Amino acid sequence: MRRIIRGLFILFSLFISLTIWAQPGWRTAPDITIPVVVHLVYHDAASIPSTASVQAQIDALNRDFNALNSDLAMVPEVYKNRVGNAHIKFALAKKDPSGKSSNGIVQKQTSIRIFSNDNRVKYSSRGGDDAWPREHYLNIWVCDLLSALKGYSSEIGDAAELDGIVINRLVFGGNNASTDHGLGRIAVHEVGHWLGLKHIWGDANCGDDGIDDTPPQQGYHIGCVQGTVFSCSNTTGDMYMNYMDRTNDACMNMFTLDQVAKMRSLFAVSALRNSLLAGEALADDGQALDPNWKRADAPAIQLVCYPVPANTEIRLQVTGSSAGSKTLVTGFRELVIYNSSGQPIRKLLNYVMGSSINVAGLSRGQYFIKASGEVLVGARFLKL
Repeated sequence: MRRIIRGLFILFSLFISLTIWAQPGWRTAPDITIPVVVHLVYHDAASIPSTASVQAQIDALNRDFNALNSDLAMVPEVYKNRVGNAHIKFALAKKDPSGKSSNGIVQKQTSIRIFSNDNRVKYSSRGGDDAWPREHYLNIWVCDLLSALKGYSSEIGDAAELDGIVINRLVFGGNNASTDHGLGRIAVHEVGHWLGLKHIWGDANCGDDGIDDTPPQQGYHIGCVQGTVFSCSNTTGDMYMNYMDRTNDACMNMFTLDQVAKMRSLFAVSALRNSLLAGEALADDGQALDPNWKRADAPAIQLVCYPVPANTEIRLQVTGSSAGSKTLVTGFRELVIYNSSGQPIRKLLNYVMGSSINVAGLSRGQYFIKASGEVLVGARFLKL
């Protein structure tokens, strides 16, 4: 009988152990290492971020995507069991696409003093620097952005030459001088977007970010929030300490388990980021990654929204020429505004160039505009 009881106890213990191991937070996922190229696009040589600053930013990414940040202790008790470790690491590339040795940093001087979120910084022909192939690199562009812009990310489905994130020089690096964003977490936030995460409020009033273990909340938070804030009938409080909110660096400190699962799903077989797993750009072996790689020229016509960010209205202007002709673009037959999830939310007919578009009724967040019949890039704006 004693042997039977002991055997049952062992089986019960094994069952409990397997049950615990099966929980996402208890598994040790295999590490993923992403090769990174940092494009430092500068106007004045005195403003070029140092190599140490670049490394500090890489260190900040590694800290937060691997749950190594000491401020995890600040996570509210109600959310401690939801903290996720992505096991995603970042390393500067050791060779360029042609196979030439590289430190993963490109310096490019430009005549442009201030960039906007119109993607110009991603094109050499427009004053920026061309992307390296997204199949092998995470592209990070660092430049002087409009003061209200801390950074932005490409969207899933964007063209290959747009793939990556853009960071304002003033908030780049894990030890920069910014009072509110000095820990490198603007880049953490934007890489989260690059890996498929939405803003935690779903870019709508009580919106859905597609993640099960983040509570709904009315909108984003800024600064450093204290105590528990309830909105949208959530019972645990807004998760304002999540990296996909907009609080100060010192007051954000976690991804959730389901956010981690979402990000890692992009590395599955045939998924968008799967090719990065090979890590070929981390081998300084002289082997070309894509010797015939060429980027198509930037589209002849570019649609730009201003002001950035917007409050009550925006206006549009076009740079370049339509279909290579010298015809002046005076307007568009149809414009469609999309939210950050790619859903059309407003259609405008017979738009006259330069006239105002009322956006006062839109929720805070990022939006995109596309003109009917035209191939346009950079048609995005931020609504405050």
